[in-house]
Amino acid sequence: MLDAKALTKAVCNVVVAVTGLPANKVIIGDNGIDAPTGSYCAVRLQNPEQWGQALNSQTNVQALDDPQYEDIIARVATQFTLGFSINFYRAGAVMYAAALCEANKREPVKTILRAAKLGWSRVSPINNLTGLYQAAMEERAQLTLYLYGESIAEDRIQRIYRAGFTVETEQSGAVAQGEVNGLSG
Repeated sequence: MLDAKALTKAVCNVVVAVTGLPANKVIIGDNGIDAPTGSYCAVRLQNPEQWGQALNSQTNVQALDDPQYEDIIARVATQFTLGFSINFYRAGAVMYAAALCEANKREPVKTILRAAKLGWSRVSPINNLTGLYQAAMEERAQLTLYLYGESIAEDRIQRIYRAGFTVETEQSGAVAQGEVNGLSG
């Protein structure tokens, strides 16, 4: 399952590493707290989109109920493209946004992404949203950072090793009984 908060914090760490903004000036967007004073950045995960095909695998493991049997662990890794809206406010907003372009080539960013198990896709064009705010011009910039990630789900499947059966014919009513045993070869 995707952990939106952990993913957003990883992107906040990328923004801190690239822009030089202090960590307390790079916040998770829409969190209901007041905006920091001075220049700051708000990061928000947009709708994740499925990308590619899920990677399916199965592994045999010892059964929980009887060690002579085996269960199957079925693993499905769903791949996603994750879009993060990154908004910079106040002095230097456009400069900070531009710093994210090609940031995936920088070693600190590679380290942060690797630790979060994320891959870099691309950065959208920068939107310069500078405008009049409370009777003064306030610099603002927005871009979307696209990353690759995956969500892994595992399910335990118990194998059926023995099944009994009874068969009855319609015409004669003859009955046959038996057992299928997967351990008998």
